[in-house]
Amino acid sequence: MTTGITRSVGKGGVNLPGDVAIVRQLLAAFVEKAGKPPLAAGPMDQPTIDAITRFQAEVVNLSKPDGCIDPDGKTIAALLKAAPKPVPAAAVTYGPGVPADAQLVSPYAFEVIRKALAAAGVKAAVITSTLRLPDKQAAIMYDNAVKNLPAQFNLYGAAGDEVLKVYQANRDQPKAAVIALMTKKIEQLLDGGRQVSNHVTTPAGYARRNVIDIGVNSTKTAAGSSFNLSGLTKAFARLQADGFIAKFIDETGKSNTCWHVEIVPDARPL
Repeated sequence: MTTGITRSVGKGGVNLPGDVAIVRQLLAAFVEKAGKPPLAAGPMDQPTIDAITRFQAEVVNLSKPDGCIDPDGKTIAALLKAAPKPVPAAAVTYGPGVPADAQLVSPYAFEVIRKALAAAGVKAAVITSTLRLPDKQAAIMYDNAVKNLPAQFNLYGAAGDEVLKVYQANRDQPKAAVIALMTKKIEQLLDGGRQVSNHVTTPAGYARRNVIDIGVNSTKTAAGSSFNLSGLTKAFARLQADGFIAKFIDETGKSNTCWHVEIVPDARPL
């Protein structure tokens, strides 16, 4: 039977570096659940011995915990049994509504999303919106303004209102001409550091900060029985607290039904 360690680990143990690293990895979930700081790498230390002793007392139920793990003992067997089963790498894909020129999410951001999926036990996620270039944003705003201009003024902030005023002043011109004028205004606002929407930026700006919507319905379809709305929401919030996500907005209960995340590539080591 493979135990995962070759020699004794802990108090008075041989403590080969590779064996010590394996034991710490196996103890990680137990230590986190106990609310203790993560075990540090390096030579055997007292916090690791203390964690072994607590595990022996609380999980293995040894009457006399000794803080040492033998290769064929009860402690290593219990650690291997309690170790979280690895979750297969989750699939993160673009939805059909994301054009090829907007598929610019960084490898780092993909890995951050996979971290959330792994934490929630969800097998797949679908990205439904990323970068929106100024001309695309202008076209969307034009079409919506034609339908209900007052509603659009209520939807956008000051920057968006400036673009809508361009539409309002030129609405009698041909559609293409008005969209071109609206596009120019959006570009001018971007040059001044103002965004109509978090999604609207240049490719260079997007490379500095990936803005991503992950659709609830499309993710539910892709994830199947593994879908966990509340679990995934909590996972994104935790990654924001840990510094992997710069901004997280839970929009799962709104009309666009998505998780909105903004990720700065390489913000912290994965």
